[in-house]
This record gives sequence, C-alpha cells and structure tokens, in this order.
Amino acid sequence: MKRYNNWEEVFASAKPIKFHAFNTGRITGKVKTYADSTSFPENVDTSIALDCDMVAFSFKHPDKGDILIDCGFSRSFTDKPPHGNLSVVLKIFQKLNNVRYSQQPGEDFENQLKRLQIKPTHVFLTHVHPDHTSGLPSLKSSCTVSFGKKENNFYYRLVAGRHLKGKKINLLDFDAKGFSLEPFEKVLDVFNDGSFFAVSTPGHTKDHIAYLINKQPTPQLLLETPNLTVGQWKME
Repeated sequence: MKRYNNWEEVFASAKPIKFHAFNTGRITGKVKTYADSTSFPENVDTSIALDCDMVAFSFKHPDKGDILIDCGFSRSFTDKPPHGNLSVVLKIFQKLNNVRYSQQPGEDFENQLKRLQIKPTHVFLTHVHPDHTSGLPSLKSSCTVSFGKKENNFYYRLVAGRHLKGKKINLLDFDAKGFSLEPFEKVLDVFNDGSFFAVSTPGHTKDHIAYLINKQPTPQLLLETPNLTVGQWKME
C-alpha cells in the first residue's frame, strides 16, 4: 500500500472520473437540534429553523463499478410522509423536536438511481444516521455497506433501525489502518489505488467520515455542512 507525503502527491495521480450529486429531499429543524450550540457566537439564535438538502453522491470507479456516498431519503418519504421508513424511536424524537421532512415526486433515492443508471457495488456512509441510510433497503444484498468501525454498536444500530438489516457490512478502522496526511490526522486510501480517500472527521457523530474523490480536473471533497453538502478542493 502506497503512503503519500502530501495531498499534492495524491492529486498528481488524479484521473477522469464520472461523478454525480443528487438531492433526495430536505430536512427542516432547529439549529440547536443538530448542532453544538456552544460552537456558535453568543448573538446567534440557535432556535431558528434550518433547511438542509439530503444529497447522495456517486462516482464510477474503473475497477469497482458504481460507488455511492450516502443514500439520502428513500421513496418511503413520498409514500408515507413525513417520516418515511424511520424507526419508531426516531419518529418520536423528530415529532417532539418539530423536525420536518419533505420530498418532491421523483426526487427519491430509488428513482434517482434509475434515472442516472447507477448500479452500486459499494456504499460508503459518512455516518450512521437514518437520513443517510434510508435508501439502503432498496439495494441488492451483494452491495457492500461501509462506515466507521466506532459506529458499529447498539446506539447507532438503534438509530438506523432496519436500514442495515441483511446488508454486507465493511467497517473502516482509522485507528488500525489510518495514516496522517496534513491537515488530517487519519485518512484511508480506500481501494489502495489513490482514487478514493476516507477522512476521519469525528464530531457530528463518533466516527464521522468525509470522502475525497481524486478526480480531474478538480478533486471532490464530500462533507456535511448545513445547506452545502458538496465541497470542492481545487488543485492549486
């Protein structure tokens, strides 16, 4: 396995890769429900509602086929609004916190895959929250689902409900296999070919992950921020 000294070495091996980002719906809730209120300046009203698009991503790996990053909302949010296939525990939590979900017809995860002719072989989750795992039940059992090892426990399984049932799971272990690549403390070269990196970004969840697709002309850093789910890392 090749170890890189810096991101310039990584970007030097970038290749043309077909990439898609698609919105599967949106979630509306108060800032304080999803963010650490102590991280905001004193004058920020954390009781205001924030709209977040639930975006999923895909790219075509030359050897591994279609790769997904997150799933977003399944068609259940159109068929059974407003909480779709969330677990009973999450439905109660969201109702108590006045969190709302919305999805336009045809915007669902299943329809988007069909429209874009994506047949995923692997799914990489940024974290195990149901708004990112909702589409998993619609995928074939042969599709491998990867996420951070520290989120493979009772709490996160409870939060995800039945979304992971029957899936082939691969755990990403940053402590055992990760290496430092500034400014990040732990990263993984997922396929050991320099095409796709998992970046340890704990905070929102215990083992939250950002992903970098090493594509030309601009590598794509995929992360989760309010109203902006796609980040770009320019080769400069």
